[in-house]
Amino acid sequence: MQQRRTDLLALGAFVGAALAATWPLVLRIGHTTAGGDADPMLVSTVLAWDADRFAHGLRGFWDAPWLFPYRHSLAYSEHLIGIALFTAPIQWITGNQFIAYNTAYIGSYVLAGFGMFLLTRALWGRADAALLAALAFELTPYRLAQTPHLQVLMNGWMPIGLLALHRYFASGSRRWLAAFAAVFVVLGLSNGYYLYFFALPVAVVIAAEMIRGTPTLPRGRVWLDLAAAGLAVGLAIAPIAFVYYQLQREHGFTRTIEQLGLSAGVSDYFHVAAGAWTWGGLLSIGKGELELFHGFVVLAFAVVGAVAGRERQRTRLVATYLVIAALAAWLAMGPGPATPYGLLFRLVPGFSALRVPARITSVFIVAVAVLAGAGFASLFARLSRRATAVAVTVLAATIVLEGQHGVGLTETPNAKDKSWDSVAYDWLKSSPPGGTLELNATQLDDVRPFTIAYQFHALTHRHPIVNGYGGWKSSIQELFGTNASPLREPGLAADAVRGLRMIGVRYVLIHANTFATRDEAARTVDSVRAAGDQIAEAREWPGVWAWRLKDLPAAPAADTHIRALDPRTLTVRASGHEDRVPLMFDGDIDTRWISGDPQDGGEWIEIRFPREVDVARVRFETSPRSVTDYPRRLAIVSADAAGAAMTIFEGAVADRFIAALATDELSAPVVIDLPRNRSATLRIQQAGRGTNWWSVHELGLWERAEKRP
Repeated sequence: MQQRRTDLLALGAFVGAALAATWPLVLRIGHTTAGGDADPMLVSTVLAWDADRFAHGLRGFWDAPWLFPYRHSLAYSEHLIGIALFTAPIQWITGNQFIAYNTAYIGSYVLAGFGMFLLTRALWGRADAALLAALAFELTPYRLAQTPHLQVLMNGWMPIGLLALHRYFASGSRRWLAAFAAVFVVLGLSNGYYLYFFALPVAVVIAAEMIRGTPTLPRGRVWLDLAAAGLAVGLAIAPIAFVYYQLQREHGFTRTIEQLGLSAGVSDYFHVAAGAWTWGGLLSIGKGELELFHGFVVLAFAVVGAVAGRERQRTRLVATYLVIAALAAWLAMGPGPATPYGLLFRLVPGFSALRVPARITSVFIVAVAVLAGAGFASLFARLSRRATAVAVTVLAATIVLEGQHGVGLTETPNAKDKSWDSVAYDWLKSSPPGGTLELNATQLDDVRPFTIAYQFHALTHRHPIVNGYGGWKSSIQELFGTNASPLREPGLAADAVRGLRMIGVRYVLIHANTFATRDEAARTVDSVRAAGDQIAEAREWPGVWAWRLKDLPAAPAADTHIRALDPRTLTVRASGHEDRVPLMFDGDIDTRWISGDPQDGGEWIEIRFPREVDVARVRFETSPRSVTDYPRRLAIVSADAAGAAMTIFEGAVADRFIAALATDELSAPVVIDLPRNRSATLRIQQAGRGTNWWSVHELGLWERAEKRP
């Protein structure tokens, strides 16, 4: 009974600390977020989508209504299922995604505090010491630095999982092991990073317990129990991991080790986020994701805890968490000759998707808080009750002082707000199904608040949108978000609209307030209007334009009686960079021929055949890094053995390129089927003008074969 009362009082203290640390968020919980207008908006939208799909039996769960026309668009970022399990009922009841999100955000503080309290009290046997360790963990300055990343803030599950694991080894109860496995699953489903990072403290705890020996449990049974728990976690995670694995294979979503950034250095552990207590300027403001300061109080008492242990049991536990802290700090340094991160990157499936090595600091601060609990317990064991009360008060006040003092709030959009944008979305909601492109569009590296607002409104109007924000890029959004967009380059608008129709886009919306200038918005409106013969319906409101595009007639069947020409039999020349010509035929999509200068109409590739050939098809392939280097206009001229020339294709290919990006982002194969010809020479002329050079990563040619009777 006394322990339950202590638990309730401690829980109340952590709730109070959470409300104070995030004040005044609780007063504006339904229409503001902490941490800016990018990640919190995205996360709240993902959680709302999760809740919606939970209510529909997970039907279409992975195909969120953004980054159209690609499938499994939810997996372009974190799915957040582990958080949505708790926020979905709030979303259903309130219908407000920000109430659900902010409840989870504030709740992550409480989870961190109470979880660490339970763990450190169990390990060190003192509630007062556990209270301080828990406050230090709940109010760590690192949490302020991670305010925009709700999934990172969910590391409060870690101490609860470790507590369950310790209880299993102490009691042998499989219920505690089942609790540990359940926590591991929820943690991994809340943050993909933690699926990997939490394995570190788990492995160290298991190793320490097995080295010590389990006198009450046969080793064979322990290994079987652990194997069963691991299998259960694996089976729970496997269906989700498979979706991400499949997406990475289909779209080439991988990072090289050179692309990793944000690794932690020693000095980063003394950097704080903007708005944090700097101890009179002693601490400096760090770069994003590298504000890793945890607090002087907790660091000092972690050192005390590390050196003050005398009892055998305490020494073993202190050593365990010292090893966890050391390994976490080592891995946070990222790839390098003196760290194992590169080895994990190469050998562990999925590890290469973890962009920020420094986030393993979330494990480091768990270990430091546990060690600080040992330090607090060691001090209080030497003090009188009154002195202990004074020490707890002073230390708690200092922890609060160097922790957080309220967070900056950002107003959020409301789907019920009356504006001309909302009128346009009402029209879209009542229109027939079809994909939607919203303009202005930007590339992922230049994400703007309006991009995430598009995603927010997609949950209401229910039309999948081309736009979106996530951890991976959509090549089609990259194309339309650049200055080389076919809607911005002169003379390509009609082909761009045709390409949109080819991939299933039926609506285009333009919001003038998303452009840098009115003139830029007006030029974009004029570009879409230039494709008037492809428009079925046009609407206009102040500052907002919307079009419904015509359905596209079925394309004629392609000639299947063709065979590939062997590039080794061809003689190929080009207008420039002839040393790169062989790269068009080397079978490697990462190599390419380039024209070298912005397209001006003078670029060409000439293919000479060993005999006259009826060339049936030409195919260009392009990798994602050359998405803006498509040819603006092509003319294909056939010349027979006598030198008689005939143009067999002429026109823009932006429509084909857009369709190719939708079907295969890795190579974007643009296919041009040709009429019958007798070609001794084929000249492919780039006849347009553009801001980028022309790239060809792979070039394929096919000849027409005689049909068999």
